[in-house]
Amino acid sequence: MQTGAADLEARNAELVPLNVIRVETALSRYPVHRLAKQGTAAIEIRERGRDGEVLVQWEVSHNSRFGQPGPLAYKLDTLVLNRRIEEASRPVPKIIRLGSLHDICRELGLGGDTNKVKNALLQNAFAGINAKFRYTLADGRKRELEAAFTRYSVIFTGEDLPDGRKADGVYLVLNDVFMQVINGAQTRPLDYDYLKDLPPGSQRLYEILSFQMYAALKNGRPRAKLGYADFCTHAPLTRHLEWLRVRTQMNKLHAPHKKSGYIASVEFEQTTDQDGKPDWSMLYTPGPKARAEFRAFDKKGGPKTLVIEQAPPALELAAHQVEPTPVERELIARGVTPSTAAELVAAYPEEKITTQVEHFDWLKEKHPKKVTDSPAGFLVKSIRQGYAAPSGFESKATRTAREEAKREEQRREAEARRLKEESRRRELEAQTQINAYLSGLTAQEQEQLDHEALQAAEPELRAAYEQATLPTMRRLHQRVVRESHVRRILGLPEQAEG
Repeated sequence: MQTGAADLEARNAELVPLNVIRVETALSRYPVHRLAKQGTAAIEIRERGRDGEVLVQWEVSHNSRFGQPGPLAYKLDTLVLNRRIEEASRPVPKIIRLGSLHDICRELGLGGDTNKVKNALLQNAFAGINAKFRYTLADGRKRELEAAFTRYSVIFTGEDLPDGRKADGVYLVLNDVFMQVINGAQTRPLDYDYLKDLPPGSQRLYEILSFQMYAALKNGRPRAKLGYADFCTHAPLTRHLEWLRVRTQMNKLHAPHKKSGYIASVEFEQTTDQDGKPDWSMLYTPGPKARAEFRAFDKKGGPKTLVIEQAPPALELAAHQVEPTPVERELIARGVTPSTAAELVAAYPEEKITTQVEHFDWLKEKHPKKVTDSPAGFLVKSIRQGYAAPSGFESKATRTAREEAKREEQRREAEARRLKEESRRRELEAQTQINAYLSGLTAQEQEQLDHEALQAAEPELRAAYEQATLPTMRRLHQRVVRESHVRRILGLPEQAEG
C-alpha cells in the first residue's frame, strides 16, 4: 500500500515517453542558418583573448544561386540529418541515406513540395565555414579545429555514389573535417519530439539554453543564465538595443517553452556589453520539463521516460506569484525586471524612487532620445546614483496646477461666451415682442404711447430727447424712450449694456 507521500508523488507525476537524440557539442554551438524567413543574416563570430589572440572565429558564406540556408535548411540539418547520424553506427559512415525527397517532405510535415526541400539541401551543401575554435572530445581531451570547409555533398536519386552504387534516394557524402568533429566530439541529449514541434527560433533557443539549463540543475543553481547579445550571435537573430523590442522578440521565443513547462519563468537583468551597448542577462528558472529531462538524461543506462513532477497549485502560486508592491509595479511597467524592482524598493526610499520615475517619464515625453537606447537601465541607474532633475523639468504637481489653472480659465471663457450668446438670444426675443406690440397700435394710440413714455422716462433719457436738435438724433432718442416704456408694459427686462 502506498504511503501518503508516495501517493501524492504518483498523482503529481506524468510519465512521458522520451524520443532522445544525441547531438555533437562542437559545431552545433555555432550558427549556419538564418532563422528569419526572408532576407539574409551576416553570420560572423570573433572572440579574442586578453592578449588579442583570436580564440574563436566562425564565418559562414552562402552560394548566391541557391541562397542563404534558412529555416527549412535548419530543420533539415537539425531534425533529419542529426537523426540519421544518431541512428548510424560509430564511427559515422561517410555516406548517409536521408530517403527520397517525398520521404523528407513527409518527415518535416511539408506535404509534397520537394523543390523546396531540394533547394534547402543545396543551400546546406554550399554553405562554406571558416572556423577556428576548441572543443571537447568524448574522452574529455581538448582539440582545436582551424579549417575552411563545407560539411557535406548531396547526391540525388539516380546519380552515382562514390562507392559505385546508384542512389535510390537522397544521400549525403560527409566531408572529412565534418566527420572528424562528429565522430570525436562529446554529445548531449535532446528531446527529439519536442525539437520537432518547435518553430525555428524557439528550437534554436532550446538547443543553446540546454547547455546552461543542464549545468544549473547539475550544480544545484536555481536559475540558468544566458546573455541576450550572445544568444542573438549564436542563433543568429537580429540584436535589438531597445528594451521593448527585446521583450517582444524574446517573449515570442519563450512562449512555447513556458507552455510546455521547460521554462518556469524568465527575468531580464539590465547590463552592457564590452562596447558599452545595452545588453540583458536572461535568467531562466527551470520548469518541470527541464527538471524531468535532467533526471532522465543523467540516469545511468540511458533515458526511457520523462517523469514530469507537477507542483501542487498552492505551492506553485506561493513560489511564483508574489504580488509586487505598487512602487515595484511602477518600475516593472517601465521595463525594470521584477527582481531589480524589488531590490530598489528595499534599498531606497519610496520618495526617491517616485521622484526619479517622474523625471524619467518627463524625459521620455520631452527628450526621448536621451533614454531610447536602454530606458529601464537609465531608470535603474538614475535611482541608484540619484540623478538631478533634468534641465527644464516641471514637476507633476506644478504641471497639474498649471494645467488646472488653464482649464479653469478656458471654463470661464466658455461660460462668458455662453452667457453672451444667451443674452443675445433673449434680446432678439424681446425685440420681436416689442415690434409686434408697436405694430398693433393705431397712429393715435402710438402718439398717446409716446406721450406716456416721455412722462415715465428716466430723467437722463428724457433730457437727451428734449436737448437733441438734429431730427435724426431726436428720432433715435424717442425710439429708445418708447421701447423702454414698452418693456415696462410687457414686463421685459431692460436691454443689457454692451
